[in-house]
Amino acid sequence: MNLEYIYIKLPAFLQKEVVKWQGKQILKRRFGDSFKRVIEASQARLAFSPGQLADYQASRLSAHLKYARHSPFWADRFLQYSVNTNASDPFAELAKLPILTKNDVRTHAKQIQNPLFESSRLLRVHTSGTTGSGLVFLETLDTELERWAVWWRYRMKLGLTPENLCAVFGGRCLVPISQKKPPFWRHSPYTRQIFFSSQHLSQENFHHYLVEIERTNATWIHGYPSSLGLLAGWMTDAGLSPPKCLRFLTIGAENLTQVIKKRIEHAFGLPVYQHYGLAELTVNFSQEPDGRIYVDEDLSCVEFPLSEDGSSRRVIGTNWANPAFPLFRYDSSDLCQVVTTVVNGPRSREVLSIDGRQEDALILKNGVHVLCLNQVFADLTNIREAQVRQTAIGMAEFRIVKGSDYGPTDEAALTFEIRKRFGELCDVQVTYVDALPRTPSGKLRLVVSEIPE
Repeated sequence: MNLEYIYIKLPAFLQKEVVKWQGKQILKRRFGDSFKRVIEASQARLAFSPGQLADYQASRLSAHLKYARHSPFWADRFLQYSVNTNASDPFAELAKLPILTKNDVRTHAKQIQNPLFESSRLLRVHTSGTTGSGLVFLETLDTELERWAVWWRYRMKLGLTPENLCAVFGGRCLVPISQKKPPFWRHSPYTRQIFFSSQHLSQENFHHYLVEIERTNATWIHGYPSSLGLLAGWMTDAGLSPPKCLRFLTIGAENLTQVIKKRIEHAFGLPVYQHYGLAELTVNFSQEPDGRIYVDEDLSCVEFPLSEDGSSRRVIGTNWANPAFPLFRYDSSDLCQVVTTVVNGPRSREVLSIDGRQEDALILKNGVHVLCLNQVFADLTNIREAQVRQTAIGMAEFRIVKGSDYGPTDEAALTFEIRKRFGELCDVQVTYVDALPRTPSGKLRLVVSEIPE
């Protein structure tokens, strides 16, 4: 039986215990004794000279190619494209390979997995990007540590520490959509987090969120800019001041437009910092305290070929930190503007803007704006692409491009994910199509709202 289904059916006091228990397990696994060693190594790499960085990158990529030749998928592809995993220039060998799409990975996930690593000792990760296509893969414990070391390296440069209590506004459905009264949040004391439900965030309810932040003395807000933008707008309209305890505000998972950035900063009186990172660990960008965003060159090998119309750069990456599930030249489906900067070491390329992680909101019958609908599709690996279109409040059409193995089980799982997030507050029609339209630059928008403003 689906564990999320069981969780949602539990009484609130048991849901709180489940979240608490899960936080304790995450703390032990992710921030144990090994984490100090990994983050210290990560911080030391910031002092690398260009030569030291180049040697480090070549060493990581060379080792990654050697690991990957044990993967059936990559063994075949290396042979097909004459890739020499023992070559002295691993970057020249990498360039021989074609771009890898998410559909390639979903289709060949079992063959990509490295048999050198025992599955039972690996961590399961799921993700979904702006195309609405789910991806599930495995990673090592060391891979998870490397991810969080680089993410906390960025946060520590802003002045944050793991002791800061964080109010999280993300896409997790920890509060049943049927719940009508607060608390619209769940506490995770071991990881110092309060998970606020974006599904319940509305003009009628938002003041409860501010009261809880003030009551708990949370010093840090982290979340999707779309959710925080809504909250900020309602605060400004109501003339409300932000909780006095707040000191830090960071965002992730979506693009931060200048309009939303100004709205959030005006309402909270704090600078907004952002980070762009893929769960696949093929790409990671971090924002410096001075506001500039750079590629984390020591975590993966990132390429920026031109987009189809030549107006921007595609974001392509190689995940040398996860030998259990190697990805070479993986297409994120996102676009950006990037410049080469004259600085030392790991800060050699600056990202000016990111396109592909912003989306319209789906408006429910009660006026709640639901965002980050990519979470609906995170585990639905047999959906090739999806798009949600809304022409009236409380009504939506889910347009689905089926994968070759899509069947009744997938349709039932899709129905469950939709009902878990919307309940009876949105009339949903599922339509199966052969293809979905793209923007001129080749992007697929996950949510398209046609409701007149």
